[in-house]
Amino acid sequence: MTGAAIALGPQDHTYLHLDTPSRPMHWALLLQLGAGARLDIATVRDRVAERAGRYPLFRTGIIGGRWRRPRVVQVGAIDAPAQVGAATYTDDADLHAQVGILMGAHLDRGRPFWHLTLFTPAEPMSGAAQFFLLRVHHSLSDGIAGAAFSALLADADDSGLAEFDRFTTSERFHLSGIDPDELATAKAAFGEIWAAGRAGRNWPRLRRSGRREAVWHSVSTRDLRRAANRTGASVHEYLLAVVGATLSTAPPAGTSSSNIRVTLPVTLDNEFRHTGNAVSVALLNLAGDETAIPPQLASVRDQLARIERDRPELHLAAADDAPRAPWPIFRILSGVSMNQMSPDAHVGINPGFTRVRTVLGVPIDDLTALSPLVGYSFSVTILVLGTRTSFGIVYDGGALPGYGERFLTTFAALLAEVPAP
Repeated sequence: MTGAAIALGPQDHTYLHLDTPSRPMHWALLLQLGAGARLDIATVRDRVAERAGRYPLFRTGIIGGRWRRPRVVQVGAIDAPAQVGAATYTDDADLHAQVGILMGAHLDRGRPFWHLTLFTPAEPMSGAAQFFLLRVHHSLSDGIAGAAFSALLADADDSGLAEFDRFTTSERFHLSGIDPDELATAKAAFGEIWAAGRAGRNWPRLRRSGRREAVWHSVSTRDLRRAANRTGASVHEYLLAVVGATLSTAPPAGTSSSNIRVTLPVTLDNEFRHTGNAVSVALLNLAGDETAIPPQLASVRDQLARIERDRPELHLAAADDAPRAPWPIFRILSGVSMNQMSPDAHVGINPGFTRVRTVLGVPIDDLTALSPLVGYSFSVTILVLGTRTSFGIVYDGGALPGYGERFLTTFAALLAEVPAP
């Protein structure tokens, strides 16, 4: 170790407080490469080892951080075989299962707080694609700044790699000086939204088994925008409405919910220029008994307007100038706060920021984001990137066994419908 690499802020600490043995706090990017070409693991490790020297962020790890205050460390050079693994898969179901297992497997403390796995199809699947799964602990970076980690693999010269500087060399995000009246408004709005979603909830709770399952899907961004335009909605509004209609049409077996409490990530950095974490969450209540998109859309639009006006995300934002408690006490308080909020699901809708299109000469056909389960048992992370929009679904395999495929079948069908003008 060569000393501290970065100074974590309160926003970063949140994901260390919430990390438990059964709830790892890492997000992931899944890259699908063009079919046919095959990357060699040694070549990949050489690329990653070279790129890790470009930014201290890539060589940064954390020791402790659960019941003891974290110590941030930076390695001089990464151990490429430890940071970059290889696996084979036999079919789509096997790939989904392995990705789910890795979403539930903790990253090693003390090493750089990320890991990359190259998945190669077994010989009988010689025409199938290779995949990369990049996992990054949320304390190191949120999903927006996480675009920086594409630089570990990207085909680009120095000028091309400079596009990642905004997420690696900018100031680590800090929040302070929130106006007291603005904070009071945010707190009141958050409480009212939470209370509005109390009744009629029967969504399966997150369990302590740590079991994770994952599925994914993608569509044409142009087709998605056209569908949203036909309803007079923004893409953001339309996608939330389709998620609500899907959960109503195909609820988990044995459940019936008229309200589904959703966490919606909201950035605190409107310039999208930071390292670390600059995201808080607002609450949004989706109807769990409304299968039609127009009524879902009307409710979503009203709630989003209030979120934009009253900024309830400020109520949960971890500010630098907030009262500080001893590390173990703050960990307990963070867990209590999450239990009191008791979200059912998460829907994240994120813009893409990278123009990377190839890795070691092989084109990237698809890119999907996957989120940790932060108190909820079901997560849909939507990434709008160029011509494709992807949907990464992670869920508690104990609470919702096999539900991802059921959700995805209905969700894809609803997205494919042409809305009435």
